[in-house]
Amino acid sequence: MGSAMAGRLLETGVQLIVFDLNPETMAEAVGLGAEPAGSTAEVAAFADVVSICVPDAHHVSSVLDGLGEGAVVGLPVLVHSTIHPDAVAACRMQAAIWGGVLHDVCVAGGAVAASAGELVLFVGGRADLPPAAATLLSYYSSHIVEAGPVGSGAAMKLAFNVLTYAQFAASAVAFEIAEGAEVDTDALVDAWRHVGQLGSLTEQFLPVLSIPAEHVVGDFRDSLRSTVDIARKDLRLAADLCVVGGLGDMVEALEKAMPEVFGVADEIREAP
Repeated sequence: MGSAMAGRLLETGVQLIVFDLNPETMAEAVGLGAEPAGSTAEVAAFADVVSICVPDAHHVSSVLDGLGEGAVVGLPVLVHSTIHPDAVAACRMQAAIWGGVLHDVCVAGGAVAASAGELVLFVGGRADLPPAAATLLSYYSSHIVEAGPVGSGAAMKLAFNVLTYAQFAASAVAFEIAEGAEVDTDALVDAWRHVGQLGSLTEQFLPVLSIPAEHVVGDFRDSLRSTVDIARKDLRLAADLCVVGGLGDMVEALEKAMPEVFGVADEIREAP
């Protein structure tokens, strides 16, 4: 799980056992009060509910392989990763082989919302969630969306991300226009906020647009590049879900624009 979500659960008194391939990530969670596990199988052996928060579908599948070595039949598995709905279905069948009950529980809101217990959750198959899993969601979320059957949570999260990244892109274009015309961007943003069109996630993103290129270096640049990689991955998945060709083309164009939007266009890294 993300460290912010882990911290929130620990604050509410939930006993947490964690495993991650990154020792630094493990150490951070343990520092917050979590118990360390030596493997995913050990997590499965001790946990009442397992949450998975990893980058992509093949990572989810790998975690499920490990969980199967230590899990009891009926273990609830919540996938927080943003993956394709078809991948959710495949992972659900993979977990069912060893008796796991998998649901997509995609998250939105960022680390700040996670720490405050105010995440939005897009849940697939919410009505069928085991009680222990359903209770857990209330600890780190203030808005739970019953998206539909298993897989619908992933689809809704991808749609949500299109809304988010489209606003980021629109902001980058608007700032370029304003700065080129020597217009006060603060006044522009204030007007946008005044009419209720400025979302909180976009407002958190806006300072990135004002950072001089010479300051986008080192770890900060690496962080932006990682964000761009995630955004492009999500938008490729979203484009695949579009049933109208022209709209899919728009999402693909948005995906290709992400390096420019985040100010790292000189280091575009195409997906394998």
